[in-house]
Amino acid sequence: MKSTTERREHLEALICRAEREAQQRPDLYRAKVGLMALLGYLVIFGVLFTLLALSVGIGWAALASTTFAILLLKKKLIFVILGMIYVLLRALWVKFEAPDGYRLTAKQYPQLFDRLKTLSRQLRAPRIHQVILTPEANAAIVQTPRLGVFGFPKNTLILGLELLMSLSPAQAEAVIAHELGHLSAAHGRFGGWIYRVRLGWQRIVDGLEQQQNIGASLMRRFFDWYAPTFAAYSFALARSNEFAADAVAAQLTSRADAAQALVNSYVVSGLVNERFWAPFFQQADCNEQPAAPFGPLRDFLSQAPFAADELQRKSAEAMAVATGHYDTHPALSDRLQALQAGTPLPKMPALSAAHAWLGERLTTVLTDFDRLWLQRHGDKWQERFNYCQQGRSQLAELTPLPAETLSRDQQWRLATLTEEFAPDIDPLPLFQRYRAAHIDANADFVIGRLLLKRGDAAGIDAIQVAMQAKPELALDGCRWLEYFYRSRGEDAAAEQWVRRAERQIDVNHAAAIERQNLTRKDVLIMPDADGDTLAVLRAAGQNLSGVKRIWLAEKPMQHYPEAKTYVVAFAKTRFANEKKLTQQLIAELQLPQNLFVLCKSGAYAAIAKRAIKAGIEVYRR
Repeated sequence: MKSTTERREHLEALICRAEREAQQRPDLYRAKVGLMALLGYLVIFGVLFTLLALSVGIGWAALASTTFAILLLKKKLIFVILGMIYVLLRALWVKFEAPDGYRLTAKQYPQLFDRLKTLSRQLRAPRIHQVILTPEANAAIVQTPRLGVFGFPKNTLILGLELLMSLSPAQAEAVIAHELGHLSAAHGRFGGWIYRVRLGWQRIVDGLEQQQNIGASLMRRFFDWYAPTFAAYSFALARSNEFAADAVAAQLTSRADAAQALVNSYVVSGLVNERFWAPFFQQADCNEQPAAPFGPLRDFLSQAPFAADELQRKSAEAMAVATGHYDTHPALSDRLQALQAGTPLPKMPALSAAHAWLGERLTTVLTDFDRLWLQRHGDKWQERFNYCQQGRSQLAELTPLPAETLSRDQQWRLATLTEEFAPDIDPLPLFQRYRAAHIDANADFVIGRLLLKRGDAAGIDAIQVAMQAKPELALDGCRWLEYFYRSRGEDAAAEQWVRRAERQIDVNHAAAIERQNLTRKDVLIMPDADGDTLAVLRAAGQNLSGVKRIWLAEKPMQHYPEAKTYVVAFAKTRFANEKKLTQQLIAELQLPQNLFVLCKSGAYAAIAKRAIKAGIEVYRR
């Protein structure tokens, strides 16, 4: 099995090769992409045809030969064949949930639907079956297949309320035209088809992940290879489709409106997060009653809240971002260059699309969004307020105490609470004082993180010490070190930590697999269990009348051996229900270790008997 790094490098190489082919031999490239797209359909319909042929063949043979029919029934082959057909059909019938949101109708919002109808007609785009409004600063068209892998999609246009409040009607039309351009028959039919196929295969992979049967497992093996491979090879075409959709937007509105919509989408949403959403959520730290956000957001955006120098700075940052391998959406600079529309600064509209299209009902929409927000987030707001109150109270109690009188736990709490609740106080000396007195990988990690955030290279050693002492910190440590080197422009060093993180991901994956599975081939040994663990096992046996005996064995771990994995085997009384008793034992055994609980006379008797032979008896009634 390939490592995470090998898979990433393979896909990156495939993307680069595809981009070269798209530039040098575009017709050949498009033909290859088309054939790869058809491969997925060939597999699906091939499986379906095989199932149908198998069913027809069995039926014909049974009717033609009484002996064959009797053989099918006598040997129970018919049940095996029908079972195989059933699980494969279940795998093909992937169910997709349509996107959820605040539904808009043509009767209530005629201005919006008039513009949508005009744009769809101009582009010869397929019908939009529903329009929903969501809180985010985003827009998209989602196709939900009504016949699973066989398509017949329902098209949903998703419009973000925040987006509509930060764009003019013409700019919002450019955004919608861009989304419709992906589905349009008037512009780039082949590219639009590939765009939809890319999204469709990924949705099928997601749908198969939700199914737990043999047929789905077989289909997943193919699509786990096929979907990312097709996505990588068709990446160049998908990216060109984004440029084509931008051109559609400019054609139906204007270059200026399309460019302004892009700049606002890339820049304004980030500023709104910094200037509105971050302070809004900070209110939960001090105010017990949750606030409703969308009415205030409308007022905030209508006041043209951003200074010119702030807009210039954020625009420069957005323009400096280069197009990468992992997003089919090109960088802002590339999209503006393709439009040949200059580089406009973000500009808040005098009349927003939300006001123009939602009209007098905008107030109702905002009220409904506020009500729904409070229903969904009111409890979390209260939890955050209570948490902050408790934290500040503890900090107030600990701060005046002399440092030499604090226990280890109090020193740690003082440092962590200071970092979280006292922004005017530097927490680093507190963590360093704690670390000087106590060996603690968590303290090394926090010290390293704080230093790296300040650009201090001394944090490198601290992070590495923490990673060495506590492997579960390794993945976060790699990401902090990558961040540090990226911020200094040292991409080669950053790439080394990306690879290290990927190796750690592989280790974590392997560790999860060996803890999730127990087979007859696994080695079992005498457990190295402490008294508390044995006491819990004995107490569980005493509490459950159906348990006669309990044995304990250990499965040694290749990865993270300090995290124990135990096999608990038990013998039950004659009339006790195995499944029920197993569940009760699992509920009783509240242990930090990973456990497999098996009945000596149950479905996994062979493994249970090996555990009894290798382990120790810890309870006998």
